[in-house]
Amino acid sequence: MTLLALSVIPGAFASTELAYDDGVPESGMAALGAYLAVKFSLPDGCTNAKLIKARVYNREAAGTLVNIHILGSDGVTELTPPFSYDVAINNAWNEIFLTPKDMTVTGDFWVAVEFLALGDSLLGLDMSSTAGHSYLGTPRSWDPLPENIMIRAVIECSNPVGGVAMAVNKPLVLAPYLALWGLVAAVSALIVVKKRR
Repeated sequence: MTLLALSVIPGAFASTELAYDDGVPESGMAALGAYLAVKFSLPDGCTNAKLIKARVYNREAAGTLVNIHILGSDGVTELTPPFSYDVAINNAWNEIFLTPKDMTVTGDFWVAVEFLALGDSLLGLDMSSTAGHSYLGTPRSWDPLPENIMIRAVIECSNPVGGVAMAVNKPLVLAPYLALWGLVAAVSALIVVKKRR
């Protein structure tokens, strides 16, 4: 029970998905020799965050390699060396797990997909919601797009909303779980005593 209680506590620091698209692709887009990118901003009250994963919606042409770039707020600085990713699932979100790269982002950051060959994956293109975060081009030469490229980012904020870091009173947090554990132990003991009689 104690292990169960302790495993519940990290859930208080839940991840947040940043998205500007509405989740429905009206079309698809690729850009041979260029990147498609989304510039993300951390939510209010979150000054820095761990980048947990990126998600790209693949419209069609599954099983193609692209390069993934994670860029700083300037859209140029690489936060980690670019790496290849196999876009393997059609008409669905493809998950790019970034926790092993141990990246902390502050303010704005970019997730960009670089296309390497003709016939590469077509990323979902949302044409029915307000745009303003999607770009086509290369670092140092970005052009805004009138649509939303369906790239999302999942973060875990390192500080609570409101921007104030507060110490956690661990006994107070654990108290309900310890009380539950004590209750289960007491009921179990009572059942054992009754069975013996």
